[in-house]
Amino acid sequence: MKMFLITLWLISCTFILTEAKDLLRIPLIRKSLSRNEKQSLISLLITSHDQLDYPSFLESKSKIHMKNYANTQYVGTVGIGSPEQYMDVIFDTGSSNFFINSKLCKDSTCQSRKWYDHDKSESYHHIGFTLEVEFGTGVISGLINEDIVTIAGVPLLKQRFAEVTSEKGEVFLDGKFSGILGLAFDSMAAFGTVPIFDSLIDSNALTWNVFSFYYSLNEDEESEIIVGDIDQDKFEGDIVWVPLIKDLLNYWLIEIDDILLGGESLGFCPYGCRGAVDTGTTLLSAPSDSLNTLYKKINQDCEEYLSFPDISFIIQGRVFTISPKDYVLTNTEENFDDPGKHSEYVTECSLGFMPIDVPPPNGPLWVLGDIFLSNFYSIFDRDSLSIGLAKAKHKNQ
Repeated sequence: MKMFLITLWLISCTFILTEAKDLLRIPLIRKSLSRNEKQSLISLLITSHDQLDYPSFLESKSKIHMKNYANTQYVGTVGIGSPEQYMDVIFDTGSSNFFINSKLCKDSTCQSRKWYDHDKSESYHHIGFTLEVEFGTGVISGLINEDIVTIAGVPLLKQRFAEVTSEKGEVFLDGKFSGILGLAFDSMAAFGTVPIFDSLIDSNALTWNVFSFYYSLNEDEESEIIVGDIDQDKFEGDIVWVPLIKDLLNYWLIEIDDILLGGESLGFCPYGCRGAVDTGTTLLSAPSDSLNTLYKKINQDCEEYLSFPDISFIIQGRVFTISPKDYVLTNTEENFDDPGKHSEYVTECSLGFMPIDVPPPNGPLWVLGDIFLSNFYSIFDRDSLSIGLAKAKHKNQ
């Protein structure tokens, strides 16, 4: 069985393509993000589906208030054009389009990042459809064009994507990534564009139409995305297969049966809650009223954050628990800790949640980002339209 492996490094590294035991590897980078950059990223990921001519289940653009924490985001390199131009992108299950920073964009936010220059590609083809997307306090404009896109060593010919032509608003300050590669469904793609993973399926390069994520908790261990298979060495126990919500088959949405704090139900989901499993978001998101209740119930001294109660999500009748070490964000004076990492002496803390209010029938919505996913091996199966979750196997645990 052919298996394509995308590896996430915890330190910066140059692009290398290797093959070993039938695995094609692409090193990825884990980057720390500033406060403005994190706000930019979250605003973009939450509202990127709200294209001017396309519907979105995220109809309520909740303003996001972020603590001044340095968060992290995983990015990986893809090749565009011939010869290839290598770009760092975010692999995002919460969107479908492929946006790439372009030489066509003259805004300072574009010029400060690596860009794609279609004039240097022999395989570029102009399409010219215009696309405009609102990001709460900003707007991004682009042109749909096509070129060869190479991912995990597989060249996708005549792949359409959006070349960014303009970025307006504070949400685009400090960005270090050059694009966002959407892994959601084609029903949300602009102008009928075929998303990257759909193109991989159409190429017949995969024997199993899945991709899976593993997030390491240790700097000496690699994280990884595997395209076309799973890594059974990265999890333990059974895989819990959770069917997608079929009436909103645009996103990787699942049903959450209940949410517990310290083993007690919070009563947030009397009729079930909807959960978006989103690899493009570091934090967790919750309805603002639920989040207010959660803050009141976890109103304790930050120095005792390790004694905070666990938070559990009941999914498909199984319990998926995250500890305060995962969901509490800490800092000591001006030293901001990455999620899951904590200073010895903590002076301030916050829950790793953001408010997001989506009205019925599409809500209430919870977004399960990397804080949740770092504890579980996640498998996104396009054949069975389901998500598999298993306990991640981390070193030194």
